[in-house]
Amino acid sequence: MADRIFVVEDDRELREMLAEILVAAGYEVAPFPSAEAALRALDADQPADLVLSDLVLPGMAGRDLLGEIRRRRPELHVVTMTAFGSIDSAIDLVKAGAFDYLTKPLGTDDLLLAVERALTESGHRRAAARQNRARDGAIPVEFVGTSAPMMALYRLIARAAASPHPVLVFGESGTGKELVARALHRLSGRGAFVAVNCGALPEQLMESELFGHERGAFTGADRTRDGLFQVADGGTILLDEIAELPLALQPKLLRVLEQSEVRRVGATESRPVDVRVVAATHRDLESEVKAGRFRDDLFWRLNVLSAQVPPLRERTGDIPGLVEHFLRRHPTEAATPTRLTREAAAALVSYPWPGNVRELRNAVLGAATLAEGDEITVDDLPARIRGASSAGPALARASQERLDLAQLERLYILQVLREVGGNKSKAAEVLGLDRKTLYRKLEEYRASGLPEL
Repeated sequence: MADRIFVVEDDRELREMLAEILVAAGYEVAPFPSAEAALRALDADQPADLVLSDLVLPGMAGRDLLGEIRRRRPELHVVTMTAFGSIDSAIDLVKAGAFDYLTKPLGTDDLLLAVERALTESGHRRAAARQNRARDGAIPVEFVGTSAPMMALYRLIARAAASPHPVLVFGESGTGKELVARALHRLSGRGAFVAVNCGALPEQLMESELFGHERGAFTGADRTRDGLFQVADGGTILLDEIAELPLALQPKLLRVLEQSEVRRVGATESRPVDVRVVAATHRDLESEVKAGRFRDDLFWRLNVLSAQVPPLRERTGDIPGLVEHFLRRHPTEAATPTRLTREAAAALVSYPWPGNVRELRNAVLGAATLAEGDEITVDDLPARIRGASSAGPALARASQERLDLAQLERLYILQVLREVGGNKSKAAEVLGLDRKTLYRKLEEYRASGLPEL
């Protein structure tokens, strides 16, 4: 698969000329007239292996674009272009993190040499980053949480990302199965990411949507159309709610997995595709197989690698961080609350969260909208959550005291430690944290000089 280069240049003629040179050299090109357009494409998970950007752009400047790319995609190299009189600025950009710079007018040989060098080095960097993530089990950017079940999930994602094999993701509704698929895709370095909800597609249109159709294959098929597997060629496809895939289509999916080819509706020949398949479900697929609703050969072909996303009730220690994340990422029109009362915090921890992280997000954002000022009280929470509160003695004693989220986490950890008689291993299990994380937090509490509660 050819490397894909983002060309960011506001001069249309120069942008088209650069695209022609790069395409003739065997590269794929995505041209953009502004930095903002290029960033929108990156945020939409459009694949990019290199950014070739002018220094002077309308709106966001080349320097700011470089900073945004380094923040969002640190493994992605940027080569800047500048007029001769701005060489000093270009050199400053290299010092700030750009891989190289080119002066206008551009020479074709110089351009292609810089592109080749940048792509070669960034390939080494991406491979090293994948190895480091697999070794360290670093938290993927898609997730929030350091509990033991989540750290185990991160390690699995890091190790499975580079594999071409299918991954079957299990988990209750709202746990974040699509986030697992996106993390696998991002760490794999593959091309496009395509998500399909098998439960949302009408059964009579599903085959055409997934595999495409030829012109005249059925009433209304007035042109040949690629299916989503072909759209995802070179990348990853997420088949969400895979248990909803009709039995009649399951053999065709099995053929794609085994032969790496698709046949459009109405076609006589198959076409090769290179697609990494991630399937997700909240159902027990083995029970579906026993009930005759899912083919056993397809189940075992999908279940080469499997990932179980833990429900929120099994990682309640992650709730404070999730609350902070939601408040920071989704501010309300009024001042966004940054504090919880201890009573509200106790209610969040005590509630069983049948809707998991999705339910927590909606509850927090709803409470933030209703809250007056910079705090969320228990009265701002939905009634079902207020009724589940079972605050411990320390929480109840200080229910009217206002805490920021770091203080809340500290209070909750110390409360659990008391309840288990100071047994750190047991406390880590109850909190859903690994022991190293718990020890680190306790050391931070001791270093802060704050008194024990």
